[in-house]
Amino acid sequence: MRWKVHAALLVSLFAVCLCGYAQAGFSVRGSVVDPTGSGISGVTVQAKTDAGSVLDQAKTDNKGEFFFRSLPGGDLSLAIPAYAGFAAKTTVLHLTGNVASLRVALALEAVQQEMTVGAEQALSTDASENRDTIATTGDQLRKLPVFDQDYIAALTPFLDASSGSSGGATIIVDGVEMKSAGVSASAIQEVRVNNDPYSSEFNRPGRGRIEIITKPGSPHFHGEANFIVRDSTFNAKNYFALVRPPESRRIYEGHLSGPVGNGGHTSFIGSATYREQNTAAVVNAVGPNGPIIQNVLTPNRNSQYSIRVTHDFSDRHRLSVGYTFEGSSSTNAGVGGITLAEAGYNLNSREDDLIFNDRLILSPNLINQLQVVFEKDEDVTKSVTNAQAIQVSGSFIGGGAQADVAKTENTIHVNEVITWSHGRHYIRAGVQLPQFSRRAVDDHTNRLGTYKFASLANYASQTPYVYTAQQGVGRGLYWINEFGSFFQDQIKLNRRTQLTVGLRYDWQTFIGDNNNLAPRVSLAYSPGKGNTILRVGSGVFYDRTGGDFPATVKLHDGVVLHSVQVQNPKFPVTGIDPGTLPTNLVRFDSHVRAPYAYQYSAGVEQRIHKSVTLTAAYRGQVQAKSFRSRDANAPMLPPDPSLTADYPRPDLRYGQIQQIESSGRTLLNALDLSFRGQAGRWFSGQAQYTLARFEGNTGGINTFPQDQYHPNAEWGRSNQDQRQRFNLMGNINPDHWLSLGVNATLYAGAPYTETTGNDYYHTGLGNARPTGVGRNTLQGGGVASLDLLYGHDFAIGKTKGDDARVISANVSAFNVLNRTNYTSYIGTLSSSRFGRPTAALAGRQLQFSVGYRF
Repeated sequence: MRWKVHAALLVSLFAVCLCGYAQAGFSVRGSVVDPTGSGISGVTVQAKTDAGSVLDQAKTDNKGEFFFRSLPGGDLSLAIPAYAGFAAKTTVLHLTGNVASLRVALALEAVQQEMTVGAEQALSTDASENRDTIATTGDQLRKLPVFDQDYIAALTPFLDASSGSSGGATIIVDGVEMKSAGVSASAIQEVRVNNDPYSSEFNRPGRGRIEIITKPGSPHFHGEANFIVRDSTFNAKNYFALVRPPESRRIYEGHLSGPVGNGGHTSFIGSATYREQNTAAVVNAVGPNGPIIQNVLTPNRNSQYSIRVTHDFSDRHRLSVGYTFEGSSSTNAGVGGITLAEAGYNLNSREDDLIFNDRLILSPNLINQLQVVFEKDEDVTKSVTNAQAIQVSGSFIGGGAQADVAKTENTIHVNEVITWSHGRHYIRAGVQLPQFSRRAVDDHTNRLGTYKFASLANYASQTPYVYTAQQGVGRGLYWINEFGSFFQDQIKLNRRTQLTVGLRYDWQTFIGDNNNLAPRVSLAYSPGKGNTILRVGSGVFYDRTGGDFPATVKLHDGVVLHSVQVQNPKFPVTGIDPGTLPTNLVRFDSHVRAPYAYQYSAGVEQRIHKSVTLTAAYRGQVQAKSFRSRDANAPMLPPDPSLTADYPRPDLRYGQIQQIESSGRTLLNALDLSFRGQAGRWFSGQAQYTLARFEGNTGGINTFPQDQYHPNAEWGRSNQDQRQRFNLMGNINPDHWLSLGVNATLYAGAPYTETTGNDYYHTGLGNARPTGVGRNTLQGGGVASLDLLYGHDFAIGKTKGDDARVISANVSAFNVLNRTNYTSYIGTLSSSRFGRPTAALAGRQLQFSVGYRF
């Protein structure tokens, strides 16, 4: 009987717990922000029933955040009264679960808006509320398997290579274009991709930029500390490695925010990260004596520190000042695949940023925001081995890297934006200096020379097809300046229709054209009860030269650097004075202009459930005047494999003339399907599938055609053309003790080009293809990876909400299925590894982390 009594008591206790659980309310955590995305402190948020009774109320903290611990499920609303020039707003909620990241944007007093939300915000005709946006908060990212806490890398798969510039994806931090986030991972508040695709405020489309919002200071002390560790003991061996290398990674990261003084008007936030990574690269090459397979240690260190102080002079004027430092060092960089350890190089870099941000509410319908960043960079590259470089097509790269160079950069970034509302119009206009930069470079690359061989047989017979070397002071000073301005008007035509029109202007040094006007327009229409939104848009986007490419033009003028090319030389080269040979040049074509892309799209967003939205959209893009390089002094005779003598160049005063032209073209057609929301209790997150075809006749600003006099014959698949891409990010069984964070990627293979390995065109490029074979006709293997995270939070004490203290423990598994994902395929026919990969992505890896938040 005693065990029956105990059983009855346990069942009764369990039933009471279930009843208590069933009656418990749902928590709602959110933030109130102004039109610039900055949090608004001191705002009263009231939770009301349908009848208008106040259930609870909260005030936003210095970050603009609020928290309700327990609200009943069902229909209710959040009411925000007019405050400090911002219009009142009512947000309708249908609570079916906890809400972790509700974001309420207040408009200025002249604009009135309404919004309905469930587990997340409902459909809206606002251009920045398109459901095709990939948006995730810092709290959500904490529950996902993120490799090395690199949130930018975690969101990069959702970008589109066709939308990036020549310099890669654009990173926008708190409205300013930067090179990196500048803060530690835990100090990031939100990350977005494809937010308002046709915004004239940015020079890239939505899928070509990552927008990051960092956490502000707080009126109360809050902080977070994390320790992340990975060790090769728990990792699978790389497919090409003979033995598992002794790798280890340690990451120490955190942030602290709180008040300064006792007035409640000043706050700070500081963050820090230190990465100690003892990694290794796998060399998988073929030398004269057979395969060369070895593990090469590639340790690197990275430190990042930042501090920002914010002061509210009044409820209308906020000023923040911040400083960021980042330093890194890498050993044996560039090694792996067919690149031997001796051909590696060491990197050391440092970046210092001083950041000013001033927001001023000039009137109830006018806001001005000024952001200025002073940036200083130093980068030094040193070759591991001081020797001549040896490159054998498709087999190995050895000798010295010949990569010694030192660069300094002093840059100012300016972003001045004014926001004005009037009637149905919501206007943003601004002036930008993405970079106003003075740069210096000391280039000592290729001083000992580089030999290129078509095959191992040619290497054995000591018959290279070209030898290159350079001499000269190598010291160059130059400016890279970019200017942009924009105007945009969001017009609420009626309750169901919003039109956004904008115009942008861009200008840059080294490019002569001054007429880069980029009109953009988008329209959103809701035909029914708000469950469906139709969106169309079109716009022009201008490209930039990207990175530090203008330095190449500045240095390779025949004076600062005297670069030479000797075809079919003896090995080794003796008795030749490079100063007596015709110099190579790099120059911009006299008719060069900024490339521009026409992007257009049409799509539909459909809410199929109160917390689930599906989107389908067609997206097209045509880029005209794309950058590419061409040897403007190439031999004019047709290629002849039987001849090895030097072909004469048209202008005997010069060697190769790399001419940068804007005469290429690319074409994209894509279908995007997206899921966003919470599917019951089983999954919460977002997924995206893209079916696309990306073609063109250029591989970028620094790539050459095989035939310099017929560059348009290069039309074929783009280097980034992956026909199918699928990305998923979210949580399985969220908000329960057994919840898994999940990232999944499935990509079709990228193309690569079949080449002979020989220099039949006698240009020294060695990129000749077999007769009748086009560019990128070979197909690489696909990529599939599944990453999982299991973690648990342990509350300390009885405090809740913002006063909670939590210890978290997580374990993440990357590439759980340990699938071999091949990369770096060899397309050289003269190589014994033609058509085979020489590298692979990492196998299964485990990552452990512990953290403390308060």
